[in-house]
Amino acid sequence: MIKDPKYEAVEAYYLKTEKWEVKKYLNFFQFVYVISGNGVHNYSGNSIPFQEDYLVLLTPDKENYFELNGETEFLIMKVHLSYVRDYRWKTIDYLEELLFSSSQISGTIITNSSDKVLIKHLADSLIISLEEKKLYHQDLNLHYINALTVIAARNISEKKPHGFTEKVDNKFESILTYVEHNIYNPVLLRTQVVSEAFGISPNYFSSYFKHQSGENYKNYLANYKIKLIEHRLTYSDKRITELVDEFGFIDESHINKFYKRHKGTTIKAFRKAQKT
Repeated sequence: MIKDPKYEAVEAYYLKTEKWEVKKYLNFFQFVYVISGNGVHNYSGNSIPFQEDYLVLLTPDKENYFELNGETEFLIMKVHLSYVRDYRWKTIDYLEELLFSSSQISGTIITNSSDKVLIKHLADSLIISLEEKKLYHQDLNLHYINALTVIAARNISEKKPHGFTEKVDNKFESILTYVEHNIYNPVLLRTQVVSEAFGISPNYFSSYFKHQSGENYKNYLANYKIKLIEHRLTYSDKRITELVDEFGFIDESHINKFYKRHKGTTIKAFRKAQKT
């Protein structure tokens, strides 16, 4: 484990266990990489099967725990909020907001196949460094964790609108974070409310959003909400009436019409397909 005060904002350690005993709520970002074993990851009300090479980012605002099917090996990397805020990342602005946004979709955060290979190499190298503790190992460990953080940020960004790049307007990144945090409250997502919150003319807001993202604001809201709804349908046992309340719909008919209009099928049909 990294223990020197110089490195206290970042910690890393290897864990072999048959029971997950890490506390449910955190005051730091925590990357959890599964070296071996399998089970179910319970996160934000969803239950997601995991196995070897599963990488998840646990955020301070969400409850989480792992149900293990026997002995499981983990690599745990804690990155404290102060480190994320104070470190001078060369091209990533608003890293804290970007990492927090990962909590909206639970499950492994690495979806790019080439990045999965990089993550495995980084994890293997970090474990060796932690075990051998050779000269300058703490500095080397920081580089490994920083590299992993950047790769994670890249994969999270790839889930953003298609036009999202590292050069996107900082204000636009804040708008996306605002939308993701308030996706369950339709009133706060009205164009008038969002534009006023960020000092943009309501008449210009739609053009601004499309210029930054390449996607219409209303389409982005609908697609993002559908992604969250489908995630709930796949990884939780929540009833449709519960989704109505969670996502701010009027009633079951309202959410069904919304989903069918955008997806061409029903919510029940989607859930049934996931279980076959």
